[in-house]
Amino acid sequence: MRSCLPRRLIQTATTGVSKGGVKLTLFSKPQCGLCEEAKEIIEDVLESDAIPKHNISMNIVNINQLNNKKWWDLYCFDIPVLHIEKDNDKESLFKMMHRIDEDVLVDKIQTYLK
Repeated sequence: MRSCLPRRLIQTATTGVSKGGVKLTLFSKPQCGLCEEAKEIIEDVLESDAIPKHNISMNIVNINQLNNKKWWDLYCFDIPVLHIEKDNDKESLFKMMHRIDEDVLVDKIQTYLK
Protein backbone atom coordinates (compact mmCIF):
# COMPACT_ATOMS: atom_id res chain seq x y z
CA MET A 1 0.00 0.00 0.00
CA ARG A 2 1.23 3.49 -0.80
CA SER A 3 0.33 5.11 2.55
CA CYS A 4 4.00 5.48 3.52
CA LEU A 5 4.48 8.13 0.84
CA PRO A 6 4.51 11.79 1.88
CA ARG A 7 1.09 13.44 1.73
CA ARG A 8 0.44 15.61 -1.33
CA LEU A 9 -2.69 17.39 -2.38
CA ILE A 10 -4.19 17.17 -5.84
CA GLN A 11 -5.12 20.54 -7.23
CA THR A 12 -8.84 20.57 -7.76
CA ALA A 13 -8.98 23.65 -9.92
CA THR A 14 -8.85 23.53 -13.67
CA THR A 15 -5.47 24.90 -14.65
CA GLY A 16 -4.24 25.68 -18.13
CA VAL A 17 -6.55 23.40 -20.04
CA SER A 18 -6.41 24.06 -23.73
CA LYS A 19 -8.33 22.63 -26.64
CA GLY A 20 -7.32 19.02 -27.00
CA GLY A 21 -6.72 18.56 -23.30
CA VAL A 22 -7.86 15.86 -20.92
CA LYS A 23 -10.34 16.20 -18.07
CA LEU A 24 -10.01 13.92 -15.02
CA THR A 25 -12.81 13.69 -12.46
CA LEU A 26 -12.38 11.53 -9.38
CA PHE A 27 -15.56 10.58 -7.52
CA SER A 28 -14.63 9.94 -3.92
CA LYS A 29 -15.74 10.30 -0.30
CA PRO A 30 -14.01 10.85 3.03
CA GLN A 31 -12.72 7.88 5.05
CA CYS A 32 -12.26 5.77 1.92
CA GLY A 33 -8.95 3.92 1.78
CA LEU A 34 -9.30 3.01 -1.90
CA CYS A 35 -10.04 6.67 -2.67
CA GLU A 36 -6.85 7.79 -0.92
CA GLU A 37 -4.88 5.18 -2.86
CA ALA A 38 -6.48 6.39 -6.11
CA LYS A 39 -5.53 10.01 -5.32
CA GLU A 40 -1.92 8.97 -4.73
CA ILE A 41 -1.77 7.06 -8.02
CA ILE A 42 -3.25 10.01 -9.92
CA GLU A 43 -0.79 12.40 -8.21
CA ASP A 44 2.10 10.14 -9.21
CA VAL A 45 0.94 10.12 -12.83
CA LEU A 46 0.38 13.88 -12.93
CA GLU A 47 3.84 14.49 -11.43
CA SER A 48 5.58 12.07 -13.79
CA ASP A 49 7.29 13.00 -17.03
CA ALA A 50 5.02 10.61 -18.95
CA ILE A 51 2.42 13.29 -19.69
CA PRO A 52 2.44 17.07 -20.24
CA LYS A 53 0.91 18.92 -17.30
CA HIS A 54 -0.50 21.91 -19.14
CA ASN A 55 -3.25 19.98 -20.95
CA ILE A 56 -4.86 18.23 -17.99
CA SER A 57 -7.55 19.36 -15.58
CA MET A 58 -8.36 17.52 -12.36
CA ASN A 59 -11.48 17.72 -10.23
CA ILE A 60 -12.44 15.73 -7.14
CA VAL A 61 -16.13 15.23 -6.41
CA ASN A 62 -17.12 14.29 -2.85
CA ILE A 63 -20.21 12.18 -3.42
CA ASN A 64 -21.24 12.64 0.23
CA GLN A 65 -22.04 16.32 -0.31
CA LEU A 66 -25.76 17.04 -0.70
CA ASN A 67 -25.25 18.83 -4.00
CA ASN A 68 -23.69 15.63 -5.42
CA LYS A 69 -26.65 13.32 -4.79
CA LYS A 70 -26.69 12.35 -8.47
CA TRP A 71 -23.16 10.94 -8.11
CA TRP A 72 -23.97 9.26 -4.78
CA ASP A 73 -26.91 7.47 -6.41
CA LEU A 74 -24.74 6.40 -9.32
CA TYR A 75 -21.47 5.47 -7.60
CA CYS A 76 -22.08 4.90 -3.86
CA PHE A 77 -20.89 1.27 -4.09
CA ASP A 78 -18.24 1.76 -6.79
CA ILE A 79 -15.92 4.47 -5.50
CA PRO A 80 -13.38 5.47 -6.31
CA VAL A 81 -14.49 6.16 -9.84
CA LEU A 82 -12.30 8.10 -12.25
CA HIS A 83 -13.74 9.71 -15.37
CA ILE A 84 -11.19 10.37 -18.10
CA GLU A 85 -12.35 12.33 -21.12
CA LYS A 86 -11.15 14.58 -23.87
CA ASP A 87 -12.05 18.22 -23.38
CA ASN A 88 -15.32 19.07 -25.09
CA ASP A 89 -15.94 15.46 -26.13
CA LYS A 90 -18.47 13.73 -23.83
CA GLU A 91 -18.45 10.64 -26.07
CA SER A 92 -14.81 9.99 -25.16
CA LEU A 93 -15.70 9.22 -21.52
CA PHE A 94 -13.68 6.33 -20.09
CA LYS A 95 -14.32 5.12 -16.51
CA MET A 96 -12.16 3.27 -14.02
CA MET A 97 -13.91 1.91 -10.93
CA HIS A 98 -12.71 0.53 -7.58
CA ARG A 99 -8.98 0.64 -8.35
CA ILE A 100 -6.99 2.96 -10.57
CA ASP A 101 -4.52 1.22 -12.86
CA GLU A 102 -1.56 3.57 -13.34
CA ASP A 103 -0.56 2.10 -16.73
CA VAL A 104 -4.11 2.37 -18.09
CA LEU A 105 -4.38 5.94 -16.81
CA VAL A 106 -1.12 7.01 -18.48
CA ASP A 107 -2.05 5.24 -21.72
CA LYS A 108 -5.53 6.81 -21.85
CA ILE A 109 -4.20 10.32 -21.15
CA GLN A 110 -1.47 9.95 -23.78
CA THR A 111 -4.00 8.67 -26.32
CA TYR A 112 -6.41 11.53 -25.64
CA LEU A 113 -3.63 14.14 -25.92
CA LYS A 114 -2.63 12.96 -29.41
